[in-house]
Amino acid sequence: MAQSDPAEVHIGCPECETSINASVPPGPGIDEESHANRLQGSETACRNCGHELELYYY
Repeated sequence: MAQSDPAEVHIGCPECETSINASVPPGPGIDEESHANRLQGSETACRNCGHELELYYY
């Protein structure tokens, strides 16, 4: 299912356990009948300790 607005995700930093809010851009989602789905990624940094986090999504 396609998404038209960025989705907000909340993850915990593995270094200091601070909650991090990140935005994942809209994408096509997972469609089992399409082979064009590609895993994409985004980076963000923890505002508390600076640890870099990578987010992956379809």
